Amino acid sequence: MNNWTIILPIVAFATIILAGLGIRYLLSKPDLQRRLEGIHADAVMTMEERLKLPFADRVLLPILDSIGSRMKQFSKQHATDKIQRQLVQAGLYPRMTTSRFEGLRWLCGLGMMVVGAIYVPAAGYLNQLIAATGTKLPQPDPFDVDGLALFFGTFFLGYYLPTLVIRRRVNDRQGIIRRVLPSSIDLISVGAEAGMGFDQVMNYVRRRTKGPLSDEFGATLNEIRLGKSRIEALNNLVYRTGLDDMKVFVGAVVQSFQLGTSIVETLRIQADSIRVKQRQRAQEQAMKAPVKMLIPLVFFIFPALLVVILGPAAIMIFTSDLGK
Repeated sequence: MNNWTIILPIVAFATIILAGLGIRYLLSKPDLQRRLEGIHADAVMTMEERLKLPFADRVLLPILDSIGSRMKQFSKQHATDKIQRQLVQAGLYPRMTTSRFEGLRWLCGLGMMVVGAIYVPAAGYLNQLIAATGTKLPQPDPFDVDGLALFFGTFFLGYYLPTLVIRRRVNDRQGIIRRVLPSSIDLISVGAEAGMGFDQVMNYVRRRTKGPLSDEFGATLNEIRLGKSRIEALNNLVYRTGLDDMKVFVGAVVQSFQLGTSIVETLRIQADSIRVKQRQRAQEQAMKAPVKMLIPLVFFIFPALLVVILGPAAIMIFTSDLGK
């Protein structure tokens, strides 16, 4: 089968889809968005103020905003909300908004597609250099199915790479908060026993500790100072961390506020409960360790041991009369 019979329908279909999306964007721009853009244009900073900004704020972030604002409208609302929650839990919001993140994904995708396009001629040049070694790099035809698979594959790889980085950052940040949460609750409990208020002792813990949890405590105190209720600020703390331990802790504290019970006893119970959960997680990870060690033992360690132990014996056998 001729490859063009497969390539031409795909290219035509992609062209029609992109043209339709572009026309839809041009025709569906609401009047409210035009007005907001006009107001934003009136509030543009002067050239001197713009030059004082860092390079990322002056060049990169506006590019990401421009790309993301055009591509974000094609995303579903629940996907956008999920991205915003991940950005908040990663500690990147509001510097990295959903529009900027969408622009970053498209920029990375196009960048990886350019890398894939450069690889095709570069592979032929490298094959000429390493021809003497007998190895050969795969060189797909750009007008073949393999070439299209390379271009689209590199695009989707670059498009989803920022999402994987954000997820990794969220997991690392949650791990740090999960480890220091029991000791922080103990400090809050000690401060409450000494007669300090909940806001005061939270501020004391924020000043005495460093890390993501200290930053989140500071954001919670700022929300309370700006007029939000303590319960709403604590619920926002749960949203920003995304931890079940924090959700249980905040729920117990809020219930203590509403019922008027002793906050000191509640904090002590929550600290002990979180420590028990951490101990159980550590035991669970320890029980998974033998299973995870099985693959490197079988494929890497055992073969090396066999070579070290049986190698000299095999050499003696082959060099002796038995091997002749």
